[in-house]
Amino acid sequence: MPEATSRSRRASLFLGAALLALLAGGGGLAWFLAHQGRRPLRVLLITPPPAQGSGDLDVTEGRAIGAMVQDLLEQVGGFAVTSVSTVPADMDLFRGQPRTLLVQIEPRRQGDLLALPYRFAWGKQIAKEGAPWVFRESEALPPSQAFEGFLRAFPRAVEGPVEGLIPRKADVFWDLVRAGAWRLQNQHLEGAIALTEQATRREPTCASAWILLGNLSYRRMLNSPGAFRQEQSDTGAHLQRGLALAPGHPRGTFLLSLLKADSGNQREALDLLLEARRRQPHNPTLLTGIAYAARGAGLLPLARRAMDLRDGLAFTSLQPQAVDITCLYTGEIPRFEASLQEQPGHLRSTTGVLPFYRGYLALVRGDHARAHREFQMAAALVNGYPNILRLTEIFDLILENRKDEAWQKLREYDQERIGMREPDGEFTIRLAEAYALMGDRASAMEMASRAFARGFGCTEWYERSPMLEPLRGLPKWKALMQHLRERQSLMEDRFPIGLLEGA
Repeated sequence: MPEATSRSRRASLFLGAALLALLAGGGGLAWFLAHQGRRPLRVLLITPPPAQGSGDLDVTEGRAIGAMVQDLLEQVGGFAVTSVSTVPADMDLFRGQPRTLLVQIEPRRQGDLLALPYRFAWGKQIAKEGAPWVFRESEALPPSQAFEGFLRAFPRAVEGPVEGLIPRKADVFWDLVRAGAWRLQNQHLEGAIALTEQATRREPTCASAWILLGNLSYRRMLNSPGAFRQEQSDTGAHLQRGLALAPGHPRGTFLLSLLKADSGNQREALDLLLEARRRQPHNPTLLTGIAYAARGAGLLPLARRAMDLRDGLAFTSLQPQAVDITCLYTGEIPRFEASLQEQPGHLRSTTGVLPFYRGYLALVRGDHARAHREFQMAAALVNGYPNILRLTEIFDLILENRKDEAWQKLREYDQERIGMREPDGEFTIRLAEAYALMGDRASAMEMASRAFARGFGCTEWYERSPMLEPLRGLPKWKALMQHLRERQSLMEDRFPIGLLEGA
């Protein structure tokens, strides 16, 4: 046989075998290609304090612009974004990872213009001696044009306009930056809301303005629970308006899901989050929302799975995504404790949530000295949530054996909440625990029943909380547990853990 004919025959046999393999394994190939297409790009977004020469920007305004960049990369790019304020000291976390991108932005303001220079480094290019940063300069432009240029030059292709996410009018943009900077400052909250309301009137098609207004309204609602019902309605309307303009927006969806879950509507919260996750399958914030709503409904396996998926997308060792109370309820104390590390400038650090839960954990462990120190730290925060500060004071009075004073303050707070019909069953169970610690079993039992009525259905924590031990022999307690198990079973049927797979 001539050599050329032999080579041709061997090639035909090889191609035929390959074709048979493809036909036989077509399903596997399709899965592989789809799986490869679904692998996310993880972005570590670094927004350090503005350097000298950054114009009129201060630290909080720089963070507000960083939040806008994150929203844009998530909504338009579909990336898994983790935001931090400093360059990590140890680059080994990223070395050799082909789908990891570090981006450090350095926004500058010049009058009403914005420059968005940045530097970036790919994880696959990081060596032991450091990251090979690539710099991208930016001229000062009207803000919407600056963001458009940022996306066009981004290291990974991003398709989609910034319209509806970044205001077209420069002065409206800077009003939103100022409002975002004031969000965590109680003394400026009303001013922030006024600026954002004005922005929605001037650019009613800007989804970011409506979502920020909903965010600010949520903060005011938590600060002034006496007006809860009206604030709840307004907050929901603002967030829904923003989501109608930007469907699936992760931050807006997360906030609306919190509002629903805190109102006892975990089913609606989970439906909302799961629908958004179909659009944004790699978003850590949506998974944090799923974990929050699921734990309140008692769906701890679903909550834990959401947390595991989230932690595979976010750089949680650099920036914990949430206070993982789910792990307290499941008995995974070290993981819960790890989520309580301080995060400078973050909402959980400035509002008292972290020191409160460190004190609460010490209380669960029976370490009253540590609990007292942490509660004192929470009480000293000027921008803390009023409900957290009041509960902190009550627990601390109990620890100081000033139980009569603690009981009086708790009773006053309890009566206020009855009058305003304030929801949030998970917070209500904390009040039940405070009553139980004081020895008032009747009030504790009433409050535990109210927590169930307000939507907190985590049966396992009702059973595990050491503070609730005095209630467990009461006939009313047994009836409550039966109702809890029945409702939790219905939710387990509606939201099986497999809902999170395959995205």
